[in-house]
Amino acid sequence: MFKSVFLTLALLVASAVVMPQTAQAGLIITQQFQFEDGTDFGVISIDIDQIDEFGNVLDWQLFELFGFTIGESFLFVADFDPLNLAAGFSFLSFDVNDISGSFAFDGFWESAFGEGFMSIFTTAGDFLDAGIFIMGPATITSVAVAEPAAWLLMLSAGFGLLIRRRQR
Repeated sequence: MFKSVFLTLALLVASAVVMPQTAQAGLIITQQFQFEDGTDFGVISIDIDQIDEFGNVLDWQLFELFGFTIGESFLFVADFDPLNLAAGFSFLSFDVNDISGSFAFDGFWESAFGEGFMSIFTTAGDFLDAGIFIMGPATITSVAVAEPAAWLLMLSAGFGLLIRRRQR
C-alpha cells in the first residue's frame, strides 16, 4: 500500500517537473517594403534573438524584393527599439544579391525620415532603377518550440505503469 502511494506521488512530481513547456525561439519582426502608394513589393523578417552587442541585427529570417529571394549579403544592418517592438525597424541598410544571381539591391531606410531609397543593379554592376520606398507597419510574431520534456513525461509514465504492473 505504502509503495503504491509513494509511486503515485513520485510519478505526479516527475510529471509536473517534466511537463511539456514551450521555449521561445524568438520574436520575429516582419515589415513590408512598399511603394509610396502603399503597394507591397517586398518583405523582410528578422529574429530579434540575433541581436549583436551593439543592438543591431546582422541577419534575416526572410528577405524578398520584387519576388526574388535575397541570399547573398555584402552589408545588412537592421535596428529596432527593444522597448517598442511594435514600432518595427528604426533603421535598415542593405547591399544584397538575390539567390538566382540576377539582381543586386542596395538601400537604406530610417524611421525618422519615414522613407528610404533603393537602387537596383544587375550583378555585373549595370544600373537598372532607383527609387523611394516606405516600410509598412510591423508585425510581431512569436515562434514557440516544444521541448523534449514531453518525451520524458511519456517515458516516466510508461516506466511507472510497468512497475505497477509488475507489483500486481
